[in-house]
Amino acid sequence: MQEYSRILIEQYCMTHKNTKKSKFMWDLVDLSYTMECEPEEWEALQLERYINQERNPELREALEDLDEFLFG
Repeated sequence: MQEYSRILIEQYCMTHKNTKKSKFMWDLVDLSYTMECEPEEWEALQLERYINQERNPELREALEDLDEFLFG
């Protein structure tokens, strides 16, 4: 996974701290650093929904990168 993608997602999460979306994405980015456990199927489906709804092209690309890395 590209480090730039992680940075973009982390920046989003820092500026939108109290949203369900940011908490979910923060957990997945954290998981991408450790990979101690396998992500669940529902997480893949939720991430796919967030990708489809994202309007910011840079953040969308970063989320796609995260999806490919975790669920590839």
